[in-house]
Amino acid sequence: EGRHLGPVGGRIVGEVFIGLLQLDRDSYLNAERRWTPTIPQRNGRTGDFRMIDFLTFAGVAPDQRGAAGGGGLPTP
Repeated sequence: EGRHLGPVGGRIVGEVFIGLLQLDRDSYLNAERRWTPTIPQRNGRTGDFRMIDFLTFAGVAPDQRGAAGGGGLPTP
C-alpha cells in the first residue's frame, strides 16, 4: 500500500542519513566523537533504552500517534 518502507528502502534511507551526518563537519557525530545518547532513567539504568523508549520520550511513539495531546503525526 506504500505506507512504509520495506527492508531495502529503510536501509537506503538510513545509510543516506548516516552518510550525510558523517560528511557534515558540524554534525553531532563529528562535534563530539565520544558522545553516547542517553535519556532519563528507565529500567533502573541510564542509557538502557530501545528505539520505542526514545520515541516515547520524544512524544512520537506509534501508539501515541493521533492521540489527544500525544504529539507526533496524525494517523492516516
